[in-house]
Amino acid sequence: MLNPLWCEVNSIEDYLSTIERLPYGKDGYYFRGENGRFACQNSCLLRHTFSRLLRGNPQYYANVVNDYMHDMADEAGVWEQEHVLAWCHQEGQPTNLLELTTSPLQALFYASLYRTSGSLKRGQEIYVYGYAKTNTVDATPLILENTKMSSTRYNLLEDMNDDPRWNRMVWSTDTDKAIPKESLPDLSQFPYLTYDVPPRNRNSHQPSSLYFYQLFQLQSASDSELPYDLIMQRYTPAVVFKVTEADRIRRELQLRSEDIRM
Repeated sequence: MLNPLWCEVNSIEDYLSTIERLPYGKDGYYFRGENGRFACQNSCLLRHTFSRLLRGNPQYYANVVNDYMHDMADEAGVWEQEHVLAWCHQEGQPTNLLELTTSPLQALFYASLYRTSGSLKRGQEIYVYGYAKTNTVDATPLILENTKMSSTRYNLLEDMNDDPRWNRMVWSTDTDKAIPKESLPDLSQFPYLTYDVPPRNRNSHQPSSLYFYQLFQLQSASDSELPYDLIMQRYTPAVVFKVTEADRIRRELQLRSEDIRM
């Protein structure tokens, strides 16, 4: 696994000019802003608290989504029924979705807003992670189909692994026959799956929402206090921006909000 390119910048202009010089240019990456340096990026479902619940009950994710859909049935319009996982995610339910953006300024803005307590400290560093689009595949059609399956677990890796379209998508094979399922797939060899969701209000000027769909699989644990082990896809950025003077940059971004595609 290659180490990401590391860039340190201390102004918006330096940040944007550095992106222009990247190997794939500013249009060749998806971006995600954070207020800290993290070894890996995980969706809410696969972080410690919820992943523990998932390891204790393999139906946990399906139960969360189905229970929410049942409880909020009266609120579900066409968009909510079509984009079930995005709906749950936007309403604060744990999902395997991880927010992205194609806008480097938007990622920088959100990174400057994230905080653990109070305001960002003077001179505090924030980070923007860039993921090369060459390592991604649009999984939106299969995700939409998967959520409508009567026995779905909202898990493409388990629900659709025997579908030839899945194999063509993740392995780039032309065969119409399903590739035999591995008991322990090497998720580091899978592309990063993206999920593109139109605005909830179709008359809105807001752009579509973009997510990584994080792959995961449960297997019986051989030596654990919980009955299942969790295997998950890890996201390795192609570039990491370490940005200083976050508080000042946030104020500047607020003044030039018209440049940020929110």
